[in-house]
Amino acid sequence: MRILRGTRVPDDVAECTVCGGSVAVSDACPHCARPVCERHRAAHDCPGVESDSAAWYTDPDAGRPRATGGRDLSNPRRLAAGAAVAVAIALVVALALSVTGGATGFDDERVERLVVSEVNDARADRGLAPLDANATLARVADAHSADMAARGYVNHTAPNGSTVADRYDRFGLGCAGSENIYFTPNGELSVTERAFARWVVEEWLASPGHRETLLDPGFSRQGIGVAVGTDGGVYVTQNVC
Repeated sequence: MRILRGTRVPDDVAECTVCGGSVAVSDACPHCARPVCERHRAAHDCPGVESDSAAWYTDPDAGRPRATGGRDLSNPRRLAAGAAVAVAIALVVALALSVTGGATGFDDERVERLVVSEVNDARADRGLAPLDANATLARVADAHSADMAARGYVNHTAPNGSTVADRYDRFGLGCAGSENIYFTPNGELSVTERAFARWVVEEWLASPGHRETLLDPGFSRQGIGVAVGTDGGVYVTQNVC
């Protein structure tokens, strides 16, 4: 989500798989990851819905104008230049991890290191300086990914109202920062950690909001956090300063 001073840019949208209506990417089915409008949550030919129809991604911005990939100026004391935030949800899962009810054979710490490397490769290809791996930012990212996995949501704002600025403040970070999020549900294909890390960064680069954060020349540090839910869904957070 990106909110600019005095203006808003359109949200990331997709077409409902049933009626073709516009829906936010955060309205993806948690079982098959296809975009579905509210009217067709129980009518889009997904077997997972029958057993768990209530488990949908929360969207704290529902009913309010939404934006993606911008600055959050709601608390300028915490982040002087705001927090550039964006969220990516894999609507079509071409790559997924071999996980069943957990991270079987999946080294999340290695994925974190590889995402750092892939981010820096993308920046180097464009003549930008690398983002140094930062332990404090990694703790912020780890905490948010773990919270999303534990409580089953995909958003920059936690169900208790905690924001990106709140998390930076809690970990003693006084810098202007940004956040990217990626989520993919449990899939069918086995891939290596490196392939998954590359996929995450490619998805961020394909989204204008994520790309702006990832390639911002004003940032110098990053932290990556990866968590796997009990259903095999993988949550990735990137925090930068």
